[in-house]
Order: sequence, then C-alpha cells, then structure tokens
Amino acid sequence: MNLRPSLRLLLSFAALTSAFSLAACGRVPGQFEILNDQVPSAGSTGCVVAVNPILYQGVGRLDLAVVQSNAHTAYLFFPLLQNNLPRSSGTLDPNEIQLKGFNVDITSLAGTTPGTDAVLAGNAAAHFRSTWSGSLASGGSQLTATVDAFPVSLASELFGNGGVSAEPDATLNLHVQAIGTTVGGTDMQSDPFDFPLEICVGCLIANVQSCPYTSAPANPGNPCNVAQDDFVDCCTDSSGSLICPPPVASK
Repeated sequence: MNLRPSLRLLLSFAALTSAFSLAACGRVPGQFEILNDQVPSAGSTGCVVAVNPILYQGVGRLDLAVVQSNAHTAYLFFPLLQNNLPRSSGTLDPNEIQLKGFNVDITSLAGTTPGTDAVLAGNAAAHFRSTWSGSLASGGSQLTATVDAFPVSLASELFGNGGVSAEPDATLNLHVQAIGTTVGGTDMQSDPFDFPLEICVGCLIANVQSCPYTSAPANPGNPCNVAQDDFVDCCTDSSGSLICPPPVASK
C-alpha cells in the first residue's frame, strides 16, 4: 500500500518527535531497531512469519466488523527486529537481547471522527504492554516477533461508538517499542516504530452467503488473523451472526 501525502507528513512528524525523545533519554538510536512490519503467509501448520527484510507492508487495515469477540487480539503486528550492538569475539554474547515484550500506544493519525477520538482519549486500553519472549543475538542479527497490537475491547468500543465508516477513511497510529535486557544486564528499548492502521466496518468482507458454504471460500482471509489486511468471505448463521471465514459443508 502507498501512503497518502497527509499520512507521510504526519508520520514524518512522529518520527522527528521520537528522535528528540531518544536524544533526551541518552540512548543511542540505531542500537536496537524495528525495521518494518513483515507480511505473514499460510504454512502447513497455519500462520508463518519468516524473516524477509524485503517483504513488508507500510500500512495495515483492521475491519472492526470482522473482529471475533473470543479473539486474543483484534490486530497482529509482525515486527522485524535487529540488534546492532557489537558482537563479542568470545563464546558468550553479553549484548544478546532477551526480549520481554512491546509497548504499544494507539492514537488518532488522520481522518478520524469525533467518536473515534473520544473513544481513544484517555482510554487505558490504547496504551499497554504486550508480552513476548525471545532472544536476539548482537552484531546485526534479525528476528521476527508477533505482537498483540490492538485489544479486542478497544475494537468493540470503536465498532459501537467510534462512528467508523465502511470505507477505510480513518487512520490510527500504532506506536510500537520493543523492550528487553541484554545478557550483560543492560535494559534495552528499541527505537520507536510508527505504523499507520486504517480502520473500517466491513471493508474487508468480500462475499456473504448463508452458512455453510458448499465449497472452500475464494477469499479465506489473513492466515494469522481474519480481521486484518486481507479480503475474506463470510456467511450468516441462523441467528444472523456473521462468521468469517465461513464453515464449509462436508460432502
């Protein structure tokens, strides 16, 4: 996806603000980075997120109408992390980073309604830490992670009270920062990463039929989380509830 000029301008300002914050806290930018948001694929066991620096997306999309109430998150973010701390010549790597999780702040970026702004204002669900564990060797090593980046409760509030349209006109900003500690005992925070996320109600729904489908849907949705980024086919059950992707009748 290409960023609209207004989004590019706003994100440039966000990046400049982050740079001043980094200088103020005395941390050296570039030591620990989030490079991009990786694009997942469907493997034999489901969701696969491989390390591929050239395959990434610059803008995400969340369909609030497709978020399942029992999901553990409304949106998944797949950061590609890089540890640029120098590598030791010894067998022990004191600059290896042991990851603890990610700090996430969700704010309005462009085109939002007063309702959306009101839901986000002062909402604790828009500012949280998502836990995650893993290790990242020093010397430029890279690793992908999976971040629960959008609480289901917040998506539900926006769906009910945010005045979000069927078109992805409103864009939020996910401000993401990885947290960890080196083997040598130094607390580390990555350079912040700002990711624009378009929100809508129904914009990712491709086709709707009565449940069940008689054959596999043409649009199965995102392999990691059906409410994001990819078109999905859905069906309605006897109570009128939307099910995405649809169940398929056995033959």
